[in-house]
Amino acid sequence: MFTPKFKISRILIALALFAILILNSKNITSPLRIKIVDALSPLLKTAHALSSFTKGIIPFASFREENRILRERVSMLTRKLEEANVVYGENDRLKDMLTFRKTVPYTTVPAQVIGRDPTNWSNSIIINKGLNDGISRNKAVISAKGLVGRIVETGRYSSKIQLITDPNSKVGVLIQRNRQGGILVGRPDGKCKMIYIALDSDVKAQDKVISAGYGAVYPKDILVGEITTVDRQPGRLYKYAIIETSQDMSRLEEVLCIK
Repeated sequence: MFTPKFKISRILIALALFAILILNSKNITSPLRIKIVDALSPLLKTAHALSSFTKGIIPFASFREENRILRERVSMLTRKLEEANVVYGENDRLKDMLTFRKTVPYTTVPAQVIGRDPTNWSNSIIINKGLNDGISRNKAVISAKGLVGRIVETGRYSSKIQLITDPNSKVGVLIQRNRQGGILVGRPDGKCKMIYIALDSDVKAQDKVISAGYGAVYPKDILVGEITTVDRQPGRLYKYAIIETSQDMSRLEEVLCIK
């Protein structure tokens, strides 16, 4: 079924064609032809307006299609740029890790983080190296920024690392400036707490904390972090300090496992 608008359009077009035939006809006298054209001039104007409007629409439709194609290309190029930035970032981190690895006085195995403890983001991570790569339990793990934790479980191709931010982690540490000793324990908020600091110690915020090297797990003088606050619990004979770890454990992607 044709709509009323469609029928009117067909009539206008037919009349316009009729007028054009009359203009070009040699069998109709000039006075008659002029009268007919005068009568049909409103229709000719309408037909001309419709023709101009149609010609104007066609390029816009073409432009819309071209814009759609260009938007798709921009989206594709943006996605490729983001992927390239990820690769470049990884290359930069690996270069930094390689440079750092050459400076440490230990034999190390580089590894990538492939998983995390789903129950607590700051407790432990899984790496892609294990027994087949020479990884063993109770060995320290570091990054280019500082101490990370220790190996607590090993498989043939992967291992689990307990982070120093784990509340069950304990590390002997020193305040670098005055060599004041203490014990570093993890906290649920992803920071660490240094306990058993002598009351007469002049420990203060921004002091650097390093590993003390006690025992066979953690080598000496590895940067742990920086003190943010110092306080004392009532009734205790020691002070404590809150430590911001030098390595942000939530952004950890590559590590070095000490053999």
